Amino acid sequence: MSSPLYNAFQDARQHLVNRSSGEKSVYLGLVFKAYTLRTDSQFALAYFFLIMLGIVERLLSFGIDCIRDKPGQPWRIFPRACSYFVVTMIRYVLMIAIMSPYIPMFLIICLGLTLGQILVEIIRYILMIRQVKQAGLVGNDSSGSLKDSLLDTNRHRMPTQTNHVNESCC
Repeated sequence: MSSPLYNAFQDARQHLVNRSSGEKSVYLGLVFKAYTLRTDSQFALAYFFLIMLGIVERLLSFGIDCIRDKPGQPWRIFPRACSYFVVTMIRYVLMIAIMSPYIPMFLIICLGLTLGQILVEIIRYILMIRQVKQAGLVGNDSSGSLKDSLLDTNRHRMPTQTNHVNESCC
């Protein structure tokens, strides 16, 4: 005599056994299109695509912040708004993709965003070094060390933190 509960557990166990020994497939839902990943090449392509989306999202967010508003040039609002639209679409694609119950997909999206943020930080560092060199602070022995020059806020101001790069993806 088997109970319905016992039968349900047996069916679930059999489903898990069949799935682990059989063909693996993962459903990857994006905003307007969904894919079922079955082969290793499909997984690799999806992983590459999601990593690149994360990197592009971080770089575009940084690019939005590089378009500065200037008095008398209201036309700069349009490129910022268009860029923000694209970044928002990418964020929603990543949000929908990260909702899959497949943990490696979650980790891949986090990896892509992290790699993108590393690139943004490298670009920021390079821009900061260029700004310091242009200000004439490198190699100037008469004014003290480079560290003292950077800490002197009256002589040199670094740009403030930007809004979009520090926003989370989802």
